[in-house]
Amino acid sequence: MKFAFILLSLSVLNTTLAADYALDEIEVETIQGNKDERTFIETNESVSVLKPKSLNRSDIQNSVQMLNGLGNVQTTSDKNGDTFSIRGISDMGVTGFQKDNLASVLVDEVFQTGLALKAGSFENWDLQNVEVLRGAQSTSQGVNSLAGNILLFHAKAHQENEGAAKLALGNYGRKEGAFLINRKVNDKLAVRLGYNKEYTDGYITNATNNNDKWGQRNKDHFSGDMVYQVGAKDELHFNFKLLRMHQGGSYVQGDDPWDYKVFEDQDFNSITNNFQTSLVYNKFLSERLVNKTILAYSGSTNTTKSDADGRATNLAGQRNDNENDSFVSLENQLRYNSERVKNVFGIHLHRYELNSDYDFGLVMGAPTVVPVIQENHRVRETYALFDSITFDFDRHHSLNLGGRLESVTNDYGTKIASSVKNVDESDDVTNFVALPKIAYNYRNGNYSLGALYSQGYRTGGVTVNRWRGTVSNYDPEKTDNYELSYKYVKRNFIMMANAFYTKWRDQQVDVKFSNTLDTQIQNAANAELYGAEFETSYEFENDDSFRFNLGYVKTQFLNLKNNNMNYTGNEFPDAANFTGQASYWKFFSEKWKGILVARYIGESYSDAENLRKSPAQFYMDTNLQYTFSSYLLELYVRNIFNQEYRVYNGVALANVNDYPASYHRMSPPREFGARLNYYW
Repeated sequence: MKFAFILLSLSVLNTTLAADYALDEIEVETIQGNKDERTFIETNESVSVLKPKSLNRSDIQNSVQMLNGLGNVQTTSDKNGDTFSIRGISDMGVTGFQKDNLASVLVDEVFQTGLALKAGSFENWDLQNVEVLRGAQSTSQGVNSLAGNILLFHAKAHQENEGAAKLALGNYGRKEGAFLINRKVNDKLAVRLGYNKEYTDGYITNATNNNDKWGQRNKDHFSGDMVYQVGAKDELHFNFKLLRMHQGGSYVQGDDPWDYKVFEDQDFNSITNNFQTSLVYNKFLSERLVNKTILAYSGSTNTTKSDADGRATNLAGQRNDNENDSFVSLENQLRYNSERVKNVFGIHLHRYELNSDYDFGLVMGAPTVVPVIQENHRVRETYALFDSITFDFDRHHSLNLGGRLESVTNDYGTKIASSVKNVDESDDVTNFVALPKIAYNYRNGNYSLGALYSQGYRTGGVTVNRWRGTVSNYDPEKTDNYELSYKYVKRNFIMMANAFYTKWRDQQVDVKFSNTLDTQIQNAANAELYGAEFETSYEFENDDSFRFNLGYVKTQFLNLKNNNMNYTGNEFPDAANFTGQASYWKFFSEKWKGILVARYIGESYSDAENLRKSPAQFYMDTNLQYTFSSYLLELYVRNIFNQEYRVYNGVALANVNDYPASYHRMSPPREFGARLNYYW
């Protein structure tokens, strides 16, 4: 049945979002996430390629939220920050919060940890392009790529003297200021510096202390870029970023969540700092052979203070969370490119470390509060070999073979000190995986057809039962992915299609036994998902353009039992069946242009139990632009019709009376303002 659905869907599917390309460029545009120099038309994967015209606008949220509603991409936010789903699979997991994400984000060749994203690393100021690769990318990207990848690239330093600046004002106290400057130092060296400052009061008020800036967001993003031409073609590219994010809460409370209020005696405050850098060296060994070496580092710290019990009266006091992480990686890619063969052979290694300590009051039946201190320490060391070869039999037929051998060692430990329970457990485990991939592509004139099979995975690890004081291991989980694709490109018209079926084995489940501390991760479920994506775009002779994309996914657990509940047949949380976008760029004259964007996110469940539902959501945004001299003035409105949705019903369940507070998630209200850009 599922495979019949895939075959029937080929006429209404999607592979990529590329309306911002000149259409004669998209056919030869290299998809960087592939790593093997395959072009758009040669790529079978579902990949969306977005340019600054789509994302560097004042009506767009400057975070991963900018992708919400893209075909089979859904974003949301909770107390831990922004999260996203690709094809119904949340990056934070679908069976309870786990230690390794199911999808990954890379910014300028640097893997983004959870803390780096919380610091504001997903930044659209000075943006070059974004690639959203749907489906397992484990053979090319490795660990944390079971659902897909998002790659963001900023503009590189180049041999021109230029710059830009912006100032913006909006409701809810929104203020922005930014600059960038690019300078040619000499014929071999160019540098680029940029800074972006964003602030908003937010729209949530703490009614207990009358703090109307409870949901504030204060962001600093400083970047530096240097490109040095070592030889005629050889290039050394250095990039660094300093990030700081100070933000309040994102949830609301009370019987009427549409009032956008909380009722806590302790304000929510989170401060995250991050430094990240990358060094990329491209060495041309011959006309056909190029070596690329990438050295990357990211380090973050976070301090979060919040209300431990979520009440207006003090019961459990203030909760204090402190985290720090580091991520260092080295990857070498040897690329060969001839008329009939493209190949990349790579070596990858990285070390990721995360330390956290939590100081909070545990409510054990009010008014009994037990002070608890918990410390977690984890280290992941990864070593991998990967290869991808594409052979063109003739001008129509090509075959792509890929694979990855990866060894991952996870070391994890937990310490808990309290009057009720003391735990000090740790262990390490090493997993080895071999992942295959095979793809076929047929090209004839303006269109191509493709089919692929690949395996995706998430690494195993160590789990500690905090109540029983026991430690155990869990195995990697894997997916078998089947996909069909279609692309048509002709001058000013594009139509693209993808259909997929995924079988998910040995899912890692946060299994609950007697209470919230009596849990451990086990391989306890299987699941499946299938669906399609469709995209079409058209550029008119007068430079107007239209784009439409639609995604459909059906997810379900095939077998899962947890805490005396049967989840079999349930859908994944945050897995809307339908998502889509439509946009129209209108050029009124040489000076005036505007865009109208509509986004739709269908109804979905917001928990694995399928007891809570998120309603279908529809938003419209607009941006009107006026160009004069070297200036660009933008007038924007987000959520034109002020659509208000409770995307997560956070009313406490009856079996958690010790914590009766509600934590709702609401869609943002209407926002509007103006931004002035200056270019030189």
